[in-house]
Amino acid sequence: MKRASLSLLLLLALPARLFASCGSSSCPIELRPFTDVDRSRFVFDLSFQYIDQNRLRFGTGPGTFSDAESDHDELQTINRITTAQFGWLATPRLQLAATLPFVSRSHRHIEVESSELETWSFGALGDASLQAQFRTLPHLWLSGSVKFPTGETGEADSAGEVAEVTIQPGSGSTDFTIGATYQSTVVRDTTLAGEMGHATALPYFVSLSARRNGRGTSDYRRGDELQLNAGTEYPIAPHVDLLAQVNARQRAKDDVGSTDEHPDLTGGTWLYLSPGLRFVAGRATSVYSYIQLPLYQHVNGLQLVARRNYLIGIQQRF
Repeated sequence: MKRASLSLLLLLALPARLFASCGSSSCPIELRPFTDVDRSRFVFDLSFQYIDQNRLRFGTGPGTFSDAESDHDELQTINRITTAQFGWLATPRLQLAATLPFVSRSHRHIEVESSELETWSFGALGDASLQAQFRTLPHLWLSGSVKFPTGETGEADSAGEVAEVTIQPGSGSTDFTIGATYQSTVVRDTTLAGEMGHATALPYFVSLSARRNGRGTSDYRRGDELQLNAGTEYPIAPHVDLLAQVNARQRAKDDVGSTDEHPDLTGGTWLYLSPGLRFVAGRATSVYSYIQLPLYQHVNGLQLVARRNYLIGIQQRF
């Protein structure tokens, strides 16, 4: 429970972060293992996200189909994303990580011209990514990551109609992210006693990242993205930590390429509060969970959003 001897390691390991009119999405959250670098050179993390986007939003308020013209009326997108990540602390100042998501997604919309209900349900590997972090100062890490077009891009319904580009497991693009993270601790008294009495070094972080998306399937390019995150943790019982994050995301409108998608129905600004819990089983294994609650949502045009996002995971250190 004492964090004074811990280095805080950031794994930039989420699959493609998407918000399109059809509701393709992932949780904008930092998966941050707090690892003792002298004993844990490797970290394996397996997480699961569940996001049910079934609410229409127009700007900052509720929306209806009459708020925007489109070829189809969006009803629901359910995202289930399982992500495996392997991290390696190559040196005390350099961390490397590789990530591979499996995307299970269900989507429903109504074709406006025919009034026909169309549905898709599929599961396939998403886009893999590689990340690197380098500590330049005692509390400052610089990071960079590359997402590769390895995911499936041709998923179709039972009639053979290929799903929209924005809900495919893979984007077909190569994307780049750069970022900086400040990490430190603050000593506070808690109800738990240890080697320092009730004094506990509580870790916290602030991170800023910028993502540049390339052109992918059908020349579609998702809007570039900025993300600001801050978080901490607090021990509330032996082997139990309370987690908390604030996550802000701003995404530009998409360039729809040769598709018939509507760029004015993409992009926006989001702010989330993300409380969570972590259960520590010994020094090597932990289980964590987050619930992500939207505090502010401003979408361009009419888009599907979720009431809340869920994330659970298990982490093993070696």
